[in-house]
Amino acid sequence: MSNHITTDLLVDYVHHELAPEEDALVHAHLGECAGCRREVENESALTDALRSAAAAEETDMPSLVAARVWETIRSARPSPLGRLAVLLRPAVAVPLAAALVIGAYVAVPLSHGGPAPTIDAGYYFEQHAAAQVQYPLAERGATLQPADRAALEDDSPPAQLAEQSNVGVATVDFISAVR
Repeated sequence: MSNHITTDLLVDYVHHELAPEEDALVHAHLGECAGCRREVENESALTDALRSAAAAEETDMPSLVAARVWETIRSARPSPLGRLAVLLRPAVAVPLAAALVIGAYVAVPLSHGGPAPTIDAGYYFEQHAAAQVQYPLAERGATLQPADRAALEDDSPPAQLAEQSNVGVATVDFISAVR
């Protein structure tokens, strides 16, 4: 290239903004032209000076502007979509999901079972008394036979019941009192 390169093209060369073909042409021209090399050196020095000045200069926001920005931030009301986004954050969503799973785990068996079946306590006393009569020295007696149960459920006086089931009057009185 016999002509000098334009300043805009040299600035783009210094800032590495040229296409590879143009970059190669400028680089070849700078190898031959001392005037363009000085121009590139001047542009590089100016760029470095501006960068160092910008890095050294501290730019603080004026206190009134900062106060106004913070006031606006504090008084802003989140939109309904913004509130929903807060709930979808992992710090909130994971514990919420865990609580729902645990609640469902606990609630499902409770909702299907209904009230537990109950047995009247008198039933156990009758069984025990009848077993003790049949085997008085055993820790656990045999179960009450159907014939003995019918005799015990009868509303006859205790003496007659004791005679019919071969048990003592005190046992029949105890069973009747429990009922």
